[in-house]
Amino acid sequence: MIDWLIAELADRQHGVVAAWQLIALGLTHDDIGYRAQTGRLHRIHRGVYAVGHRKLTPKGHRMAAVLAYGPDAVLSHWSAAAQWDFGHSRWKTDVTTPTSRCSRKTIRAHTAKLHSEDRDIRDGIPVTSVARTILDLAAQATEDQLARLVEEADRKELLDLRKLERAMARRPRAAGTVRLRKVLSAYRGAADTRSKLERDFRKLIAKAGLPEPQFNVLVAGLTVDVYWPQWKLVVELDGEPYHNNPWKFETDRIRDATLQKHDLRVLRVTGDRLDNEPNAVLADIIALARS
Repeated sequence: MIDWLIAELADRQHGVVAAWQLIALGLTHDDIGYRAQTGRLHRIHRGVYAVGHRKLTPKGHRMAAVLAYGPDAVLSHWSAAAQWDFGHSRWKTDVTTPTSRCSRKTIRAHTAKLHSEDRDIRDGIPVTSVARTILDLAAQATEDQLARLVEEADRKELLDLRKLERAMARRPRAAGTVRLRKVLSAYRGAADTRSKLERDFRKLIAKAGLPEPQFNVLVAGLTVDVYWPQWKLVVELDGEPYHNNPWKFETDRIRDATLQKHDLRVLRVTGDRLDNEPNAVLADIIALARS
């Protein structure tokens, strides 16, 4: 019976178990040692074993690293990004614990007391949330690397800008926060420019008698500028010329594709066009609303 429970536990945890879990099942240290000597358990880290064989998947190795630091540990940093599938892991597995712990040969330990919203589970592995992972990596990644992480998280429909803002608000002095805000500003557009665009757009549609849309609302996992749910129409207000920001040009295309996969129409309106061709902008909105 006990061996069946061990196998069931290992099956849920990508083939690995921790000594503290086995003791909770009723085994003694001698029982664990005997199973290790007879080849039923294979030591991966101190206090962590693969069940039945040594061969583990990348997720098995990540799970083993988390288990090595106890029940409150989570996968974090580059390893968390890899687990969420919007980044690449490094040679060492990153793990965060609430109390200071020493790193090991293949594990890099970080210390932090995480807010409940900063914790998540991905494929059965405790891991930092997408927002907290991006915030942690902002202190380590270059601006270009960070921009690509944000872009890839968006592409995978994992990015929630509201949660990211809350994560930054909880740690306003965290290293990399200024860099992350700069990247997000480029991703969504400068705040002052966007506010003027929004005011001008509101005046235009009000004068034309169009129904009041939703502004800065979450749609398909993305925060969009303008949304008419009755028409399934999204309008994105672009203040910066595309040729000045090739990265934004690319990420905007990724956002458009994500919205279109949810059967939404997307219209992009630049500041220049809003100023110089307001009637043409209205005509486009009306045409898309009727189609």
